[in-house]
Amino acid sequence: MDLVQQGDILFLEKNSMYVLVLSRDFFNRSGIAVVCPVKKQAFEDALHIPVKTPVFKGTALLEHIKSIDLQARFYRKITEIPFTQIQDISDAVQSIFEYYPFSL
Repeated sequence: MDLVQQGDILFLEKNSMYVLVLSRDFFNRSGIAVVCPVKKQAFEDALHIPVKTPVFKGTALLEHIKSIDLQARFYRKITEIPFTQIQDISDAVQSIFEYYPFSL
């Protein structure tokens, strides 16, 4: 099994879906990864972030974050996104969990 890295786009064979690895490399070494689905067609909004590489184009759906057991999944790596895209996506994910002392 190849080491899965933050920013990798994987294709999950069993589910026939693409996912983006959100978790950092040291976490992924445990055999678990935090991912979100990537759809070829989706509308953009604050939690739907476009991901683009020379070989892949889609939209990461950040409101559907989940963890997966890499050892139980049949997956293949498609590509990886650039660091600048990882930063933008990380900021958007963090915004989901930010603490606000009052309700908006």
